[in-house]
Amino acid sequence: MLGTIVVNILSGFLKLGLLAAAIFYAGLVLVSYYGQGPHARPQVNWQDPAHAVERLSVWAGVGILAYSLKAGKKIFSMLSEASAEVGEWFLDHRHHETH
Repeated sequence: MLGTIVVNILSGFLKLGLLAAAIFYAGLVLVSYYGQGPHARPQVNWQDPAHAVERLSVWAGVGILAYSLKAGKKIFSMLSEASAEVGEWFLDHRHHETH
């Protein structure tokens, strides 16, 4: 009984730690994106592998964010255009039905 309580507490702390790490990583990606732009090159020093992996993962996150924003703009543009066409069609057909 005590063992399951300890396991539940430790798994809760592990989940909280993973959530904090994900929020910290997202913050690093956003700060890097807005500070250096989407086309910044990673500056990697292979003599310090921990920081090299960190910089590469942040660089990859910035690339994914830039691609997602670009795709989102294109999708939003298509949906906006389609919405305008549907609105035009609706107004045209509504006008014909009233006369």
